[in-house]
Amino acid sequence: MAIQQKLINYLNQILRHTYESIKGYKDAARNLGEGPFKEFFIERAKEKMVLRDALIAEIYRLEGQPIEKGGFLNLFQRSWKNFKTSLDHDNEKEIAKYCLEEEKKATKEFGVLLRNPELVSEDFFQILTSQHEKNLAASKALVEKIKM
Repeated sequence: MAIQQKLINYLNQILRHTYESIKGYKDAARNLGEGPFKEFFIERAKEKMVLRDALIAEIYRLEGQPIEKGGFLNLFQRSWKNFKTSLDHDNEKEIAKYCLEEEKKATKEFGVLLRNPELVSEDFFQILTSQHEKNLAASKALVEKIKM
């Protein structure tokens, strides 16, 4: 039971960060004009919503209670990043750097579960694997954007 509670807490931690990622990508899209990079951020937000829903379902499956939203500190950090990037003339690169930081965090968080698939359901593991691949692809795209 203690192991199950630790797993629920860990999934809730990932869920909290996923909520923040969704908000961050939506904010990033709002800070950009129309174009392919804005569409990229909108697509990433949608992908994170799939992960959010899978996390919630997995936490319920484990008889846990999913958290409902991200933390206040993350809201403050995101607001500060939004303010900072709005002052920057090279907005896209600053936004890409911030999003790359978030993708790296997600990749690290997934590592424990990807190395221990027996901890979660097969369905959730498949979604997690897919999200991990998308995170890696997004990270590569963000690095390319930063280099431009």
